[in-house]
Amino acid sequence: MLEHCNTIRDVSRALPALLPADPDLAVPSSAKLLDAHTKGLRQHYDDLFPVIDRAGHTLAEAIKKLDPGESADPDGEGVAALEQTEDYFKRRREQLQHWHDAFVEMGASPSHGVFAALNRLDNLYMWIVATMQEVRWAVLFAEGVRAQAESSETRLFTSSAEWLACLRED
Repeated sequence: MLEHCNTIRDVSRALPALLPADPDLAVPSSAKLLDAHTKGLRQHYDDLFPVIDRAGHTLAEAIKKLDPGESADPDGEGVAALEQTEDYFKRRREQLQHWHDAFVEMGASPSHGVFAALNRLDNLYMWIVATMQEVRWAVLFAEGVRAQAESSETRLFTSSAEWLACLRED
């Protein structure tokens, strides 16, 4: 149903815009500032998780309700939006790593809570990337099943080499 492919596309596009802004993490020069950054990172996670959780459930429901006879992504916008969201969160993970390195460089104790907060947020971003990949592959798979059902030609492969050779032909 068009409603479900629009949901996939719209949720994927909106996800980065719905997120709270990153905390401003200038490199702290004192333990007090480092503690403030820890609190900000924890708050960012707490604000972000419910949004991500709802978006993930919305995408999962849209995938479940896709009609096998209809295109999951007729214009390719859903897959493109999922890829963009995935790239966005990969860049956010790189930013977290930069902050981690900056805190280490400034001499923050490895046992300080800021590192646990960074890791927790990084794990959430990693989960988002994995979810976007899973939804994207589900959409692509649904498109492939539909295309195969519509195709008059059936191709069977006996080896992975034969399959790869077929891909090069197209």
